[in-house]
Amino acid sequence: METSGLVRGIYGFSVWLIRFIGTNALWLLFNIPLVYLALNILAVQTTDQLIINLITVVILAPFIFFPATTAMFGVVRQWIIGNTEIALIRSYWKYYKENYIRSLLGGLIIVPLLVILVVDYFYFTKASSPLTYIFLFIGMFAFVFIMHFFSNTVHLDLKFYTSFKNSFLLSIGNPVYTIGISVCSAVIFYISFQVYSVLIFLGTGALIAFCSFFLYYKSQTKLMDQKL
Repeated sequence: METSGLVRGIYGFSVWLIRFIGTNALWLLFNIPLVYLALNILAVQTTDQLIINLITVVILAPFIFFPATTAMFGVVRQWIIGNTEIALIRSYWKYYKENYIRSLLGGLIIVPLLVILVVDYFYFTKASSPLTYIFLFIGMFAFVFIMHFFSNTVHLDLKFYTSFKNSFLLSIGNPVYTIGISVCSAVIFYISFQVYSVLIFLGTGALIAFCSFFLYYKSQTKLMDQKL
């Protein structure tokens, strides 16, 4: 009996591992131009090359990163609500096509705001180091807002403006979940870039999407329970 339970545990773990690796691989595949540019940025030798690559990433992100990430959130959503036996490639492609325009519109608004935030960070923190912590807090909030935007897009049938506003309100109205998403994502980032870099290609994106949507879904369930 113990051996049988161990075998079932190993099998279950293997199945989930394959799900995460497969979803992350699809996400990276749909982000190939940005992955290529990111690798180029690590290898650039001049400031001009760095600027050109960064500008290209900013231009392409709404068209590539946002739709690909929304599709990944759509797949993860199915797992969390109990539909674990979905066809991975077909489901990913379905969410990609269905939410492309909404994701693109979100990216066209969010990416310029992020650029402004990053530029302000480097400009103002040179003059005052205490401002660093303020910008880090704003960055954390912005990250969680984006995660909520992806979750809202695949989970709720809302108008674009309503979804955007809902994402903002969830980010400031549920500090426990906001901190939870930030901490989980920070831990995954740290392990991926400082401890086990191969995780970037095996599951970093899918793990962050899973944690983010799981906590988002918990907050939505709590809100629904309070209304009843």
